Amino acid sequence: MPQLTVLMPVFNAQKFLREAIDSILQQSLTDFEFLIIDDASIDGSVEIVKSYTDPRIRLVLNENNLGISATLNKGIALAATEYIARMDADDISYPDRLKKQLSYMQAHPECAMVSSLVRVISEDGQFVRQDKFESDYFYYNLTFICWIYHPTVMYLKKAVTEVGMYTVPYAEDFELFWQLSRKYVIYNLPEVLLDYRVTNQSLHQVLKKQEYEQAQQEQLLRNFRYYAGPGYTIPASFVECLQHNFQPLLAEQSVSSVLACVRELDKLTKAILARENVNRDATAIKEAAKYKRRFILAFFGKELPRVKGTMLLLRAGYFKLLYQII
Repeated sequence: MPQLTVLMPVFNAQKFLREAIDSILQQSLTDFEFLIIDDASIDGSVEIVKSYTDPRIRLVLNENNLGISATLNKGIALAATEYIARMDADDISYPDRLKKQLSYMQAHPECAMVSSLVRVISEDGQFVRQDKFESDYFYYNLTFICWIYHPTVMYLKKAVTEVGMYTVPYAEDFELFWQLSRKYVIYNLPEVLLDYRVTNQSLHQVLKKQEYEQAQQEQLLRNFRYYAGPGYTIPASFVECLQHNFQPLLAEQSVSSVLACVRELDKLTKAILARENVNRDATAIKEAAKYKRRFILAFFGKELPRVKGTMLLLRAGYFKLLYQII
């Protein structure tokens, strides 16, 4: 039996598929099965996969288009191994990705999922950005925003199965990661192990943008209520702000509203600190909250009209930040 399963769903991915496949077949860790599930593609994707003769590839064809969540659940059920590494058909895994992630999980059997940082590239492979997220802050920030890139994760089949696998059609990765983090240790390797491609076919950014945004709004409120109680509610503009979409709250042009939003953040931070969890690290949570709070206030301090921005930072007690902005 191989050491792990690489699970890659494919749907009309012929443009970048060969590059994605090659990046897996050229891994320094060679003992794996490469489970590729085609979700009823109508382009040349299947022909590309069939052109490979590598015995590690196991191609499964969906008769009808099932969508990403159902296809991934099918793949989890079919996986022959306990460790499953996700891969997308338009991304590029670095040669040591599987080796480093499997080594970490074997050395830390309490960990149910490990991810990594990414290098974001454009459709034509040009560098876009590289996020410098602190791995210690992932648990806290998962309440508000998904820092975890789906094609970077490696997880335990039994843990994913226990939490119900993928249960929603949109923002399905965010939902799974949240559920896993309730019961199991999760970790992010603080190094880049994948090139993450943003294309004009990205579901969450272009084709189904509204559906993903609505799903995330609902998930965030659920997350907040998990910590602050079932009756907890805040304005939609606050929810958006806490996931770093600042425009709805900025449109209100209200210093009082921004301060009220920050007070809600403080309330949620206290609730997160009070809730037992296998990923709970009080020091890391406090540090992550401090940076998030400062990030929000810095944005509004700069983007509000000068008088309002100054008033906001004075009332919040951020005198040094005010000085820096001025």
